[in-house]
Amino acid sequence: MIRILFLLLTVFSLKLSGQEAAVDYPKGMDSYDGGEVQFYRDFHQILIDKRLKPCKDKNESYNLKLVVYEDASVKYGIDNSSAASNNKCAFELGVKVLEYMNKWKPAVINGIKKPAVTSFLISPDIMFNRYKDGYTTQDIATILEMPGGMSSFRAEVARQIDISDFVWNKPFKLVVTFVVSNEGEMENVQLKESSGNSEFDQRILDGIKRMRKKRWTPAKRNGEPVESFYTLPMTFHPPK
Repeated sequence: MIRILFLLLTVFSLKLSGQEAAVDYPKGMDSYDGGEVQFYRDFHQILIDKRLKPCKDKNESYNLKLVVYEDASVKYGIDNSSAASNNKCAFELGVKVLEYMNKWKPAVINGIKKPAVTSFLISPDIMFNRYKDGYTTQDIATILEMPGGMSSFRAEVARQIDISDFVWNKPFKLVVTFVVSNEGEMENVQLKESSGNSEFDQRILDGIKRMRKKRWTPAKRNGEPVESFYTLPMTFHPPK
């Protein structure tokens, strides 16, 4: 079966002897100088300059997670799952390109540099053949995700969530990711970007998870149903 498969790690913790466990990057802080736009710009250029080879399977994609340490060195997570083995070329290509990337920015929390987790969606076919300057993870996920259905889904999410007891005075957003399987089931609902309020975040996640039994029409590629990755940004404006 032709596939679009992504690794979504629910837990990522890398702790080496003498080093503290990695934390998440603070909201709004880039792990790479120039942000995701510069990361993918450099990634694409390295593919060209180093004459690296594309993957034979154009459907491979991998969400590469890594830790950026205080000295701006990086280490990627080891994964032995079937998802990783099915996207081995995308993973290995991402790791190879990392050897030449040198614009990493350590996380700074309360004025102190900390090892922190970051991630980038690696889609070799897009980076080799369909790259456009200005791409971010959101753009790449949109290219790969299942077409249609998002407007009605957003409306249903809003009906599932009661946030009437929260009060705020300026807009903010959070970002949720999930997978729709090739059988039309929603899986791996996770928070990618926090609102800054853990109770609010959980309320949103619980509402979306209540919809997991809702059947989807799976995406198709060359007539075959495939797994699809969704990024769902949600903006909340002050109540009127």
